[in-house]
Amino acid sequence: MLTTAIIIYVILAILFGPEWPLSMFAKAGLLGKIIVAAWATLLIAGMTA
Repeated sequence: MLTTAIIIYVILAILFGPEWPLSMFAKAGLLGKIIVAAWATLLIAGMTA
């Protein structure tokens, strides 16, 4: 899961810039918040596994 979170981060960083979680959570509306929450869940689950 950690690998998946890193791959998602890199792909979205190429598209939206390296600060995409903060900007997407703040400006992108409900879908942006869901995407960031899913990514954060993958990241946390990957670090604990």
